Amino acid sequence: MSRFALAVLALAIGQSLFLAAMVWDRVSLLRSPVVVTLETAPIDPRDLFRGDYVILNYAITELPLGDLDGDDAFEPGAPIYVELTPEGDIWKPVAVWRAFREAAPGHAIMRGRVGYISPGSFVTDAPDGNGEPMREACPDCGRAIVSYGIESYFVPEGEGRELEDSRNAGRITVDVALGKDGTPAIKQLRLDGEPVYAEPLF
Repeated sequence: MSRFALAVLALAIGQSLFLAAMVWDRVSLLRSPVVVTLETAPIDPRDLFRGDYVILNYAITELPLGDLDGDDAFEPGAPIYVELTPEGDIWKPVAVWRAFREAAPGHAIMRGRVGYISPGSFVTDAPDGNGEPMREACPDCGRAIVSYGIESYFVPEGEGRELEDSRNAGRITVDVALGKDGTPAIKQLRLDGEPVYAEPLF
């Protein structure tokens, strides 16, 4: 066999192994024993349906930093690790961290990325010029807008509009599998608590 043929064969094998590794990573993530259920939030009805997928907005997309334990002073573009705890069927944020850490017993860690921080403020004891309590800026008690990489979901053609209407009515929840490093992947969508779309392993 010529050197060229050997090089082509080696390249083909390398590409096949790379694709197999990607598929295995995805399958492993979806089979993770750590699964959290997230509440979706409405999206502006002027937002148009995007082809054969729907946009998903989560209740944990906007995080009130001042109300959560953990780290503060996040920068736009930085990773953020959100610690979640179950409240009934829905998982809610209780802390945020700048670096991955082990979750407390019964909790889970989900990785996201900070889009931007909306500034916060707090009331001081000092009065302003009108005798009213004065407010001071508080970067650490603002709100972090976070993306998790699970903000869209492909659906069968023609079913997206109905699903978006259900999302805006608060009837959709999403089961999310979490990897060991907090990486999230959509496992399935639920309508009124019942599974309606499940992500295939392959």
